[in-house]
Amino acid sequence: MRTWPRIGLAIRLTLLNAGIVSLAMLAVVAVMVLTSERAMREHLRESVLAELDVLVADYAIDGFEGVIGFIEQREHFRSDHHGRSYRLEDAQGRYLAGSWPLWPGALRTDGNILRVPNDARDPPTEWWIAAASLPGGGRVLVGFDSIELNAVMRTIHGAAAMVLLITLGLSLALGALIHRAALAPIATIRRSAEQIIDGDLKHRIPLEGSGDEFDALAATLNRMLDRISRLFDGLRSSTEAIAHDLRSPLARHRSRLEQALIEAPPDDPQADWLQSAVDEVDEVLGTFQSLLQLSTVEAGAARDGFDTVCLARIVADAASLYEAQAAARGMTLACRSTDTCTIRGDRHLLFQSVVNLLDNALKYGDEGQTVDLDLRCADGFATITVRNRGSGFAEPERAFDRLYRGDHARSAPGHGMGLTLVRAIARLHGGDAVARNVAHGAEVTIRLPAAQAD
Repeated sequence: MRTWPRIGLAIRLTLLNAGIVSLAMLAVVAVMVLTSERAMREHLRESVLAELDVLVADYAIDGFEGVIGFIEQREHFRSDHHGRSYRLEDAQGRYLAGSWPLWPGALRTDGNILRVPNDARDPPTEWWIAAASLPGGGRVLVGFDSIELNAVMRTIHGAAAMVLLITLGLSLALGALIHRAALAPIATIRRSAEQIIDGDLKHRIPLEGSGDEFDALAATLNRMLDRISRLFDGLRSSTEAIAHDLRSPLARHRSRLEQALIEAPPDDPQADWLQSAVDEVDEVLGTFQSLLQLSTVEAGAARDGFDTVCLARIVADAASLYEAQAAARGMTLACRSTDTCTIRGDRHLLFQSVVNLLDNALKYGDEGQTVDLDLRCADGFATITVRNRGSGFAEPERAFDRLYRGDHARSAPGHGMGLTLVRAIARLHGGDAVARNVAHGAEVTIRLPAAQAD
């Protein structure tokens, strides 16, 4: 089933505005056209009856001769009185004058208008005829063709259609301009939100200074962002303080444990316990170090030091670093990379992202299998993909959560911060990271905006 794209709010408001204005104008024009048509028809009816009154008056003064003279004069100058016809009959119904061929059977001599089709014209028109009885016997007929009425009404209808078209065009254009101006602040708010989502937590929505509802909304959102920023900074400061405060005693504790391990005799049963304690302290210190680094990355301070870096070189260096580890586990590291792919970023953080992905892929991949490291650069984006063969993610949607480790990963060394840091670094560079399960394994993809060519 075909899905039609959703129409944007600006287009819907513009169409709604044009529709309302056009309907209002249609109502006004319809009233004007109907009023004009009624007035024109009434004028034609009155003209027919007035002409009939003139003929009756001429008969009262000059008899049949006066009426015949009037009719002959009118029809002699028919070009001056286009679309008129007459018929005069005496008391016996004999034809006396006029160009109307036969007396209509339905026409009564009471002054009422009878409308008769005139199919001789193209397009067809109507004869508006009326008749009156003469005092001495006889009757007279007057007919006016509606050709002039029809021509005027066609002109009025054409003008009305033109007015409606102009109204529709102007309402669409003005509606688009008005709604574009009205919705511009919404676009500004959306762009600011996207910038904040990308990691620029210090960015705020610019105020236009108009003092309208959009400015009030922007000011409210900025206050909310300030409040969230203060809470976030407080949380980050607390995390950093806890990590800093605990690292020093833990480091001293590790030092004492390691010294005790060195001094212990080779056959001392406490040696294994001491080594296990040293390893656990190292893991806790590693967690604290990752939390501190994640806090630094999320703060966005590294963005000020961005430079143009070559991702192809970073990927090649990371692959070279882990080739020996892969070989030690009987695994193959296959690296496929474009020759050149540059972005604006921090080389050390990007290198760490690739290293974290390779470390996880080798750690949780099946021995004897292949780990793929791919770099592609197309359509303005650089894509780094690491894929292994193994059990995959237990919950791919939670793979980037802080300190999250799946059930099958709990037995392996680590602290559940590697992929969290990968995504934070990707977002710091205006990109993102996605984890998913693929056939017989897992895949993590980093997508970053490539550097613009100068």
